[in-house]
Amino acid sequence: MWGLLGCGWLWAALVLAAPADEAIPIGSITINPMANNRRAVILQGKAKDVSAYQGQDSFGRSLCGQGFILEDTTGSLDVLYLVRCQANETPVLVGEGERVVVQATIDVSSDNVKNRDGKELAFKAMATKIIREK
Repeated sequence: MWGLLGCGWLWAALVLAAPADEAIPIGSITINPMANNRRAVILQGKAKDVSAYQGQDSFGRSLCGQGFILEDTTGSLDVLYLVRCQANETPVLVGEGERVVVQATIDVSSDNVKNRDGKELAFKAMATKIIREK
């Protein structure tokens, strides 16, 4: 009886502690990036400085996608959305000034990824899904 009751409390605690699928403020990431390393997040904001990306991964396979700065009222964060691509194909997902929801993993690393100004992106959001707001 007590074992069943204990399992019930444990299950309830896990369900109540589960993260919600809600956007978090960008400022909560940028205030302490290392504490958020490898964290899956949902961010929401306006895209600016949108640029196309084409390159290769460490195995020489083609990558393409976009890079942009996502901005909300609390701050801004570099976002990269990279996919395997076909020759001469660049997926265009985000327009300049467009409001989007981004599902991403925060990446704090020195992997020599640079923005178009040549600044190394010491921390960034690696997008796995981008949804345009209507």
